[in-house]
Amino acid sequence: MSPKRKPSSATSTPASVLQRLQNSSGGFYAATPRLIRHVEYFIGGQDGNILVSKGGGLQPTEFIIRGVFEISRNDFNFTPDGNFNPSNVFHGRFADVKLSCQLTAARNDSFRFSSEDFPDILDNLAHFEGLIPRPEEYDKLSVIHNSLGQRSIKLTHGLFEANNDQQDTAGEVYGDENYWHDGLNPEFDIATWPVADRCKGHLESLVSTHSICPLPAYDSDHNLILPSQYESKLKGALVEVHMAFCHHRVKSRKHDIFSTVLRELTILLPPAAMPSSPFKCHRLNAGPLKAF
Repeated sequence: MSPKRKPSSATSTPASVLQRLQNSSGGFYAATPRLIRHVEYFIGGQDGNILVSKGGGLQPTEFIIRGVFEISRNDFNFTPDGNFNPSNVFHGRFADVKLSCQLTAARNDSFRFSSEDFPDILDNLAHFEGLIPRPEEYDKLSVIHNSLGQRSIKLTHGLFEANNDQQDTAGEVYGDENYWHDGLNPEFDIATWPVADRCKGHLESLVSTHSICPLPAYDSDHNLILPSQYESKLKGALVEVHMAFCHHRVKSRKHDIFSTVLRELTILLPPAAMPSSPFKCHRLNAGPLKAF
């Protein structure tokens, strides 16, 4: 018997989405008041520190927060190669590339709760960052960004996973996601992963040593989005996001780095159409479009 299919997000109402975010198990709505009371950091050493549910005992549980956001069209790096440029010395190694995007408050009137609750979400994230004592000489790299007066949350996702990572008996990799590729479209295979030409040589060098970690991103019918469609389907879309919260201290650079890490994303509404202009299709030899 085939598994029962989940109802499509297209048939979900904003009220039902909010109710699910607030009441379903497996995480907390990101705007819930005083989330800091429920969390503590699991100190992971070289792998960084991850926020877990307080009182988890011998088996800490990753603390998942969730909400509805709009993916900004600015600083969009949820592309198959993260817009990696080998000629940029600051980009480091391709094996370490992380995809990223900026989450903003939704501008859709039907999902007004997203914009109304966004300040409370930012407050909770700021409190999570405040749990880490920071030496005065250290700089904080926050998940909260401010660009042109618009606040946003930087969401990240590691693209590669080394094949020799330590695994437990359940097949889960410590410190990052472990993806099973059985039955997926060939486009999800590392050998055929659709990167830009400038990255193809770097990708080929990783085929035997690494596995690809596709975005856990789904369309409104809960189908996994193909990497070649990341930009067209996600840039500017209204999405439900489930994410973890992490901290890394880089002593050599005196940086405290915080990150929200994608665990699951589902499209609620496709990207809105870009503004049109009557001047775009106007023939220049026809004279001014608006005659004086």
